[in-house]
Amino acid sequence: MVLLASLLSLPAFAQQSQLVPQVPGRNWSLGPVVRPEPLRDSDVQAMKLQAIHEDAQKLSTLSETVQSDLKQLERGILPRNLGEDLKKIEKLSKKLREEMIQH
Repeated sequence: MVLLASLLSLPAFAQQSQLVPQVPGRNWSLGPVVRPEPLRDSDVQAMKLQAIHEDAQKLSTLSETVQSDLKQLERGILPRNLGEDLKKIEKLSKKLREEMIQH
């Protein structure tokens, strides 16, 4: 019985001997702390210009869609998404105006 108890407790003692002393406030299991490099001003400017370009492209695409919808409207067909597309154009143009002012 004593032999069985000592064999069952042996893995617990083996695990305790491998513990590394820890410094308070530091979780050593996570590894070194890596912080992202802050963005440079030129990177921020490039990101803003890219966003402006993408929004302008979306506005152009929506404009083409609305033009074709208006041609259908002249033939007496009311396109389903015309109202939604017009609202999207309004929001996108407002966003572009604000981005241009900030830039």
